[in-house]
Amino acid sequence: MMTKTDIAKLLQSLRSIALFNSLSDEELTAILNAPENGIEDRKPKELIVRESELGECMYVITEGTVEVTIRSESGGREVTINTLHAGDFFGEQALLPGSSGRRNASVRALLPSRVFRIDKKYVLLNVQRDISQQVDSEAVTEVSDRFKAGDEAAEAGSTGGDASIQELLAGMRLFRSLSPQELSAYHNWTDTIEVGPGEFIIKEDQAGEHLYVVIDGTVEIFLLDTDGKINIVAEHKRGNYFGEQALLPGSDGKRNAYARMDKRGQLLKVPKEYFRLILNRDTKLAETLSKVGQLQKDINTKISKS
Repeated sequence: MMTKTDIAKLLQSLRSIALFNSLSDEELTAILNAPENGIEDRKPKELIVRESELGECMYVITEGTVEVTIRSESGGREVTINTLHAGDFFGEQALLPGSSGRRNASVRALLPSRVFRIDKKYVLLNVQRDISQQVDSEAVTEVSDRFKAGDEAAEAGSTGGDASIQELLAGMRLFRSLSPQELSAYHNWTDTIEVGPGEFIIKEDQAGEHLYVVIDGTVEIFLLDTDGKINIVAEHKRGNYFGEQALLPGSDGKRNAYARMDKRGQLLKVPKEYFRLILNRDTKLAETLSKVGQLQKDINTKISKS
């Protein structure tokens, strides 16, 4: 049973989570009181989430500390990659539309801990609501724009966020071959995703289907050496991109490193097919990325053998 302290902590935590921060206090309280949701007490070393299992819920930590681990593809060792505390949350990525539905890491209590379990349907209901509101907003903008003359007026009707992302993409060498019209229509060939703290975006040896552009936040790229030690090889911030090497023609199609979000952040996903079209237009870019890829392979080999 939840105490008043539990309720106060949870309301504060939910308001800070992008999935729920648009809800009113009454709607948040309804989530807290739903019979499918509730507080769970976890003992030290008790497993809460297992890597690769299907996700049916997410969790918010109210007390204690948990550790996040992954299993290395080479040797199957379990490696700790993050520690979460009261106020942090985990498990939402497997519930979001477009995900595989499976956990990308294991989570176990490090100390005696209390976590609030939120059933999958409440996460999906809120995601669908946000999408519906976004669609409604876009529809209103589109109707309004029809009463404006010329391209300049239509551009003035776009949101500040859209304009900022368009400006970002236009300034990147990666997208130099795209026309202004293609850049302004980036919604048609990308997906925008929100990523929580410590969440994985890619894992070594996975098949690559997208490259990613950082809109907000910091992404750590790391490798595991023979002892299972984490070696951070790069940090990507706004305007940087990663994940392209597995998409290059002639590659084996597999990721050569791990990538995780340091804190909360936002990324653009560019499909492999569209990235290949960019390379076909920009042969100099293709040659440069191929050379970069060879250098990365040499560095990765040295780290993995160290």
